[in-house]
Amino acid sequence: MKKILFIVIGFCLLFTCTGCLGYMNEQTIECVVKDKWIKRPSGSDDELYLVNCGGKTYKVSDLFFKGKFNSADIYGNLEINKKYRLSITGYRLGYFSEYQNINSYELIEEEEGIENE
Repeated sequence: MKKILFIVIGFCLLFTCTGCLGYMNEQTIECVVKDKWIKRPSGSDDELYLVNCGGKTYKVSDLFFKGKFNSADIYGNLEINKKYRLSITGYRLGYFSEYQNINSYELIEEEEGIENE
């Protein structure tokens, strides 16, 4: 019985820690959005917004403790072939299908070069 309890507590801690990873490791990156899509796991009404940027895949999801509840707006406003400065958090954990999360974005305007004649 103690062994089963220990295993259950271990799994709870593991899932709690992986859930907390979404709030850690804040970074700012610049990249061009190459593709984006919505993943709907079978048997679920949940949607996972995914964005491919610079060869890496990121998710756009709400984060309760950060007060971020605009993931659909962020996903909808990101345009393919545009360059953005992204604020991201979290870690990429392939085994758990966990992606880094895009929390905010800023469009980077490409400056046109001035030609000298």
